Amino acid sequence: MNSSEKRPQSPLKEDPRQEVRRDWQGAVLLLDEIRYYCEQVPPMIDPFEERYLKPASYHLCLGIKCRVDGKDVELSFDNPKLTIPPHGLAVVSTLERINLPTFLIARWNLKVKLVYYGLVWVGSLQVDPGYQGHLFCPLYNLSTEPVHLRYAEPLFTIDFVRTTRYDEAKGDRPWMSAEGRPTDSFKSLDVVPLRSAPQKQFNEMRGELKAGKENVERFQSRIDSFQAIIFTVLGIIVAALSFVAISEFADLGTAKPSNWQIATWIIVLSAISTLTGVLAFACIRALRRK
Repeated sequence: MNSSEKRPQSPLKEDPRQEVRRDWQGAVLLLDEIRYYCEQVPPMIDPFEERYLKPASYHLCLGIKCRVDGKDVELSFDNPKLTIPPHGLAVVSTLERINLPTFLIARWNLKVKLVYYGLVWVGSLQVDPGYQGHLFCPLYNLSTEPVHLRYAEPLFTIDFVRTTRYDEAKGDRPWMSAEGRPTDSFKSLDVVPLRSAPQKQFNEMRGELKAGKENVERFQSRIDSFQAIIFTVLGIIVAALSFVAISEFADLGTAKPSNWQIATWIIVLSAISTLTGVLAFACIRALRRK
């Protein structure tokens, strides 16, 4: 543990107020009770800000440590923006540390407005008695648009419920991070690296579509080139035939065409046939090429 990190203090094991201990009842804490426990040592929510206190809950903010599709991201006021891509998965932490007394549980979830952005909560709903540390949870972006979050932005809502009496003699014990589950790092999440399967599949499909589009564009380019060549060759052939037709070599209808006339037509027809065959062979080979 770094010297700059706070060493966890023992959680409250009983309410310091005699009247509460005398008439113990399970109930959701209202704002006055939440404020009271946040003024104890250690504070139940640290840091605690009055503006995030609601009638029966508290708004927790986006913290420093995040992970988007397996890549760690650290947020700050200089780098406040966190983007979750479409169908992407992010693991985020709370800005606040929770120091939960052993006679309380907490339940937390996303703020409702973030659900309308397409975020889906895939974390645990309950925080066990005695928990100390930041809270972590995975968020899945179900929408087709990226979701942008900001550092220290209110992101979650948490409420607190009093349990039955805490009694170690009956086997009750607080949640303890010494059991190998660190509360201030992603080490507990590294057993099974989280990835978004739909996003991976969409990326693969997008890559295949892009490759297919490039192949189609190359194929279309070849076709355009072949069309230009074909029209050029046909133009040359038509021009050659027109020239021959209007020349003195064109009159093969005479009784005795001259040898020059016969040779000229043989050469022209042979050239046309050869040029056509070569062009057809080149087109077939190019079209078969991937």
